[in-house]
Amino acid sequence: MQFIRIFLIGMFLSFSNALFSQKIKILSKKQILKVFKSTVVQNTKGNISTDSNPWFTDNSEDKYFKDKIIEFKNARSFQRDYCKIINWNFYKKDAFVIGDADYCNEPPMQKVTKPENFISLKLIQNNSGVVLLLFNEDKLIDQFLIISLEKIKSVYDENESDLIMKLKRLN
Repeated sequence: MQFIRIFLIGMFLSFSNALFSQKIKILSKKQILKVFKSTVVQNTKGNISTDSNPWFTDNSEDKYFKDKIIEFKNARSFQRDYCKIINWNFYKKDAFVIGDADYCNEPPMQKVTKPENFISLKLIQNNSGVVLLLFNEDKLIDQFLIISLEKIKSVYDENESDLIMKLKRLN
């Protein structure tokens, strides 16, 4: 009886530890850049499609600019059930164009890309984790702590996966 009790407690602790360790993952700069690079679609050399696989977030009520926690999704399978969206359209693993779109009015539209929409990024590792620094023309414009980066199975295509990145604004 004592053996069974110890065995069950051991199994419970092992199972709990396995579940917990899957939720907490220490991200490295290299891993994050690899994920960003994987979202750049380049079917032919010299021709990069920046609108085919953007990271997007809800910008209703200017959430992107006001909220401390922002969740970006990179997937075709997520339902975009909000009108205003901010897109990060990567064209290199460390550079993207910010798109500001409104899909609820007819016709749906996205603002014209301007020089201030071209963003380069730098990742730094500190005690809190990986910090994402955003620059426009070599001027720091925003910084985020990457809280999590999850890869989940696509709802629509079993051979694909979707990404969710949670950021905490630091400035």
